[in-house]
Amino acid sequence: MVRPGDDEVDRKPVIKPGVHLTLKVQDTAGRTLERTVRRTEKLQALMDAYYASVPAVTYGTGRFLYDGGRLAGWQTPAELEMEDGDEIDFFTELLGGGGRAPASAAAADEQPVPA
Repeated sequence: MVRPGDDEVDRKPVIKPGVHLTLKVQDTAGRTLERTVRRTEKLQALMDAYYASVPAVTYGTGRFLYDGGRLAGWQTPAELEMEDGDEIDFFTELLGGGGRAPASAAAADEQPVPA
């Protein structure tokens, strides 16, 4: 218990250089999230923090990309050789058709060839 007049203890986490790094997640709408993480921490925690901080994006509806590759939640910054200040891009997955008719409709449009 801290009493008035006692020296208060600074309870901020100690960020050790080389053990922690700050990563930035940026999406196509310009929203950003910066987090300091351990090099050995799974990236799933960062992904979850992004979804929690952006209510307009439904959980699990996007892709996180780093250096041209898709990230998995089980990966760590150490495995990917990330450095302090690196940026992760977030893209919402697009759903929709390819603009082509189903095979059954295309077959119905064909005329039989006389023998």
